[in-house]
Amino acid sequence: MRRFTVLLLVVLTAALVAPAVAGASKLIVRNATHITLKVNAKNRAVISYRAKGITRHVLVWGAINAKPPDPAHPDSQVKFHVDYSGGSVSPWGSGYWRRVKNACTPWKGSGLTLTVKVCTMPDGSHWALQSWKRLMPNGGYKCCLSPQQGKRELHISHWKGPLAQLWLKWNWTQATSQYPHLDKLFGRATYKGVGTYGFSNTRTGAPTDSFGRLVFVDTYNPPKWGKGWRRENSFLVHRPSDGGFCDTLWANRFGRHNASGYGEKYRATVDGPGVTPIVRWKGPPPGNYSQSPVQTRGGLADFTITGSGRQPFDALLDSQLDTEQQILAGSSADKCFHIR
Repeated sequence: MRRFTVLLLVVLTAALVAPAVAGASKLIVRNATHITLKVNAKNRAVISYRAKGITRHVLVWGAINAKPPDPAHPDSQVKFHVDYSGGSVSPWGSGYWRRVKNACTPWKGSGLTLTVKVCTMPDGSHWALQSWKRLMPNGGYKCCLSPQQGKRELHISHWKGPLAQLWLKWNWTQATSQYPHLDKLFGRATYKGVGTYGFSNTRTGAPTDSFGRLVFVDTYNPPKWGKGWRRENSFLVHRPSDGGFCDTLWANRFGRHNASGYGEKYRATVDGPGVTPIVRWKGPPPGNYSQSPVQTRGGLADFTITGSGRQPFDALLDSQLDTEQQILAGSSADKCFHIR
């Protein structure tokens, strides 16, 4: 059996001088080099880097882990304080970054991806810098369609205890005469057993509160789109299914015409709740999963991979996975309950 454990993170833009408050593990900068991290015994972190020809020393403090979704206070998720001046607008004064003596030792854990720096504090908590290209064009188009796309983002997180979890399964759906068995996915993102989801979003699906989370799905070597990893889609984690989500690789969306993004393998990445790290899943396409041994929300997190290559459509397995998807959705209140 295999259990996929993943880590999480979120993205909000940063103010340059004021002690900014971000809604999740913090996006610090894009396309940085010469990156270092030090954290003192009071859990005040300094990230040093060079970007756009300028060297900065950013002071980060004041948050750990995450709160469960709170509908009564949708903007109450834990947040870092961030001072891009290195101390002048912090309680400790100008140049404080120079006085921060590192107490964080190399992390000896596993399962964390996209890492630049990871370390462990004497109190047992951990700090991580992770980097990835979060913003890429949906539909597998070559980068880039906007100035922000394709840039490597640097995120910082602080946590103690378990990481968030992300698990996924791929199935088939009967769609059109041209594509009778399109690939589709269903899964769930959780932290300490509770779904990670938000309460409001824009018309285009961007979260507008501090709890909302997006799943970013990439497909590898899609024959209709080209070589390498391509962004298939990005979408919200659902509230009705307590962190569940689903998607189908339709052949006609994002301006594509009869060109589904099915690939040799897939990966999914999720922004984490609070200030916990980014989480990533990698796995094979449909036909490579057995039915979960116990069809409950708890049992759904465990499954067996039966191979690494693409398998032919299997009506029995398709039906079993459809049943699991409906169990995950919980009720018809979630669109993932409707499997076609």
